[in-house]
Formats: sequence, structure tokens, C-alpha cells
Amino acid sequence: MATSTPEAENPKCTVGTLRFEWDQERGLFLCEGIPCVAMWVETTMASFMAGIHKMVGTERFQLALYGAGEEVVENEWNLFFKTAPSFEEGMRRIGAGANVVGLGHWELTFLDREKKEARFRVRNSWEALYQRALGVCWGTSSLAGRFAGFASILFGTNCWAEQTQFLAKGDEADEFVVRPSTRTIAGQLDQLISSDKATRADLDAALERLKQEVHERTQAEERLKQEIHDRIQAEQMLLDKLEIIRRQEDSIRAMSTPILQLWEGILALPVIGLVDSRRANQMLESLLEAIVRTQARFTILDLTGVDEMDTAAADHLLKVVRAAALLGTRCVVSGISPHMAQTIVGLELDLAELTSFSTLEAALRYALRTEERKGRPGVV
Repeated sequence: MATSTPEAENPKCTVGTLRFEWDQERGLFLCEGIPCVAMWVETTMASFMAGIHKMVGTERFQLALYGAGEEVVENEWNLFFKTAPSFEEGMRRIGAGANVVGLGHWELTFLDREKKEARFRVRNSWEALYQRALGVCWGTSSLAGRFAGFASILFGTNCWAEQTQFLAKGDEADEFVVRPSTRTIAGQLDQLISSDKATRADLDAALERLKQEVHERTQAEERLKQEIHDRIQAEQMLLDKLEIIRRQEDSIRAMSTPILQLWEGILALPVIGLVDSRRANQMLESLLEAIVRTQARFTILDLTGVDEMDTAAADHLLKVVRAAALLGTRCVVSGISPHMAQTIVGLELDLAELTSFSTLEAALRYALRTEERKGRPGVV
């Protein structure tokens, strides 16, 4: 039922559920507030479409209209199908709107959700009418694209529409069958470009896609370069931190193994804390370097700061004594506590080669006296 408004206002009417308005001041024809165009299908529209067809050819013409049909699917789905209780009701609603605006009479004639197949019939579509006026049959491709788009959303997979009946050929209506397919607009265009039917427009489109791919790859390479740069910086920071830790460890080791020159030719190595194989090797290395550097004749290992000693620690201690002796220095031990002495005896180690003293002072006096007897200056 159509209604109109007084002449003082813009002419308006409602047909079915659609509202139309003619804004004469701005020269607009509005449907639901959206500008649209009313054209004579058999003359103006026919000439317009024939001109486009002449420039691009049938196959590209069909693909362009098919793609145009797919382009509007999302908006129409949201408007007519999303709020409908079923797909069938959504088709009834959009079909009613198509009737009103002259797009023809749309019907859903078959739907099998399990097989994912749908069939549509359209009577008096604008595409079929202008083609019949021209005496040609290029197919109603924009409707095919629309129906394929609706089915793709419904079935959740890409679909393609095949037209099986043609009003422009004399059939009663245009009919379409829609099924899942791997065919796409881009794929069909690529086939045209790879064939001997490629046109300048096709090559331009292919070149544009190639430029886009190159741009995307360039961006990906830039991102990869940035990631590599960031990773190198992170690795360098880690290496710097490891170097700092290494230096700190060296400083700690140096502090944990101080070698003191108590007198000319007399060194002292105070040992504090646990003696393990790693520390013993460090002690040995540092002490041997100091002996060679100072030409020391006596080395005192002061164990005052060692609370406990096991077999491994005692064995390491003996290695230090033997190695020092090979360099011509005599090694004595001081500061063995009674508890440590009991432990060493219990381990049944051969410590006969060790000369030991209860205190560092006693060991130093012994070294000085020995030096005095050998004719070297000493203090007793």
C-alpha cells in the first residue's frame, strides 16, 4: 500500500516496507534515505551496459557484474537475513524489497543444508530485460554473485552460482544453482590473464596485484630485518651482561684466593670456606703464577678459615703442595684446627710430606729461620 505527502514537502511514499522520497531541491531520489537512480531499462540501461560490454568483452563483463553482486552481500545479509528467524524468511524479505525497487521477483526454490545446495529463480530482473531488448544473452551475473554470496555465508564455505535458465533466451525466468566451489573471481581473472585472451586491463590488474605482493613482501622483509636487529641487540646486551658477570666472578675468585707476599721470597695463601675441584684448580694456577713471578722459596697455606675438609679437598691440597715443590718452593701448612686434624687422620691420607703449624705466625717464623740458616736475611 502506497501513501503520499502534501506537495509543500518533498514527495514521499511507502511501498510495502520501503520508504521513497524525491528531494527535488538537491535532485535526489531516495530509498530508505539512500540515493538511488531510476533508469529506463530497455533504452538508457541497455545502451549503458552495451557500451561497457563492448569495451571489456563478455567474460570480463560477466566477472565484473558477478563481483559487483558479491560486493553488496554483506550489507544485505545484515539488513535482511541477520534478524530473520531463518534463511528462508530472509530470502522472503529481500525478495519483497527487490520487487518494490524493480530488481525482479526473487524466489528460493530449493535448499538442502546437508548437501549444501540452493536454487533460486528470478522473474523480470533488470539484467534480463535490458539484454532481451538488445537481443543478446550475457547472463544475469550480478544476481548470480548475490546468491553465491548468500549461500557462502549460510553454508560457511565458498560457493559459486551457475545459471541454468535464461529469461533473455526465452525461458520463463532466470534460474541458478549454487554449490560449494573453489572458483573465485580472482581465480577466474587469473585464468583469463594466463590465456591468449588477456587484455590491457587484465595486464594492468595483474601488474597492480604484483605491485601489492611486492609491497607486502617488502614490508615483511623490513619487519624481519627489524626483528633480526632487535635480536642482535638483545644478544649483545646478553653478552655484555655475561662479560660483566665473568669479570665479577674473576674478581670474586681473586678475592677468595688472595696471595700475599709476607716477606721477600715468602708467600701466603689464606684459604677460606669450601675447597672444591674448581676452586682448587684456580688456587693452583694463581699460586704457581705468583711463585714464578716472585721467585718465592716458601709458600704458606693458611687453613685457619677452613672449618671442614673431606677426601677430595685434602687431595686438592696435596696437589697444590706437590706442584709448588716442582717449582722449587717449599710449601708448609698452618691453621689446621683440632676438628680438621681428626678428620684428616680419619681419612687415612699420607700427609708425611706436609709440614704443618698451628698458626700463621708460627709458620712464618719457621720460614724466616730457615731463610736465616741459608744465609738469607730474616727476622726471628
